[in-house]
Amino acid sequence: MFVLLTPWYYGWGFNLPRGQALLDKWNQIPDNTDILVTHCPPLGFLDWVPKKMQRVGCMELLNTVQRRVQPKLHVFGHIHEGYGMMTDGTTTFVNASACTVNFLPMNAPIVFDLPNPRAT
Repeated sequence: MFVLLTPWYYGWGFNLPRGQALLDKWNQIPDNTDILVTHCPPLGFLDWVPKKMQRVGCMELLNTVQRRVQPKLHVFGHIHEGYGMMTDGTTTFVNASACTVNFLPMNAPIVFDLPNPRAT
């Protein structure tokens, strides 16, 4: 599933106010989603903006991903400084921002293998 939204962030495109407006959109993500692609990161996952000294990810998205959907893979961008990959043990989070914070396309593609499902 692909969702192009972000919490309000300096008036950029595809913004919604934090809180219920975003949660209403995240609630449309099906429970059985294995791969989730969003524009913004969830709070606490590859969302640190050093210049502002703050995390800017979405709390409502974090709760949706960790408590309900639990996808195998969550890919996003938006916060160029957060480029990279990490996991919470259930979901692999990938900030695949191709550009640096200065909008230079210098970040290498992130390539990795997901394990195949077990045969029944």
